[in-house]
Amino acid sequence: MLKLHAKQLNDLERFNVFVDGQENTFLSAADALSDSGSKLLFEKIHSMTGTSTNAVSASVYLRRYGFFIAAQLHIMSEHNLLWTGELDDISLFTNSDTILFSIPSKGFRNVQNRGEDIRFILEKYGHPVVTYFSKQAKISKLILWENIWGYVLWMYSMLLQENSPSAQYDLTVLLDDETWKPAMRRSPFKQFIKNQPAVDAMANYKRMTCCLYKELPSTEQCPYCPLAK
Repeated sequence: MLKLHAKQLNDLERFNVFVDGQENTFLSAADALSDSGSKLLFEKIHSMTGTSTNAVSASVYLRRYGFFIAAQLHIMSEHNLLWTGELDDISLFTNSDTILFSIPSKGFRNVQNRGEDIRFILEKYGHPVVTYFSKQAKISKLILWENIWGYVLWMYSMLLQENSPSAQYDLTVLLDDETWKPAMRRSPFKQFIKNQPAVDAMANYKRMTCCLYKELPSTEQCPYCPLAK
């Protein structure tokens, strides 16, 4: 079993992913993909944010879950590591009315094949979660994937500015339509980036879809919302 050092642990925590030691968890990422679990999750999100519909609650959750996906891709690019645990092993907890994630220290391994390991992340932690909440909350998959994309783009733009040796290759894999098949016909990330370099796309960030955060109480449209005038 790989033992993570302080820098690797700190990098995960930057994305709200904590390794071991959380006692106040209330749900697993796997249990959230059930009627009773999603009901509990939506109730928790409603109590924290005042969401009015399940669609808004699902969008709020996927904005948080985007950190987990970005964390996985970050440690792959920065540390050549991959966490391979089950959705059952991802625990949700809250702090200051924010959902965070806890994972066990077991399950980390070195990256073996970058393309295959990126597909592993999408197929194990991405597609099942997005597909479930899209159906359960009646919200577009494209909105949910763009919620994740915002953090992924921010993460890669930082690594590219730091001259990370693997970031550009990994991003290229995510922009390749073949990486997303058969679950999706084409890469939604390629749709979102609109043929821009990642650093430029981050500097001129504009969403294609509305994340529905404007439906939260006392919340206005985001400055990068496509509906903003």
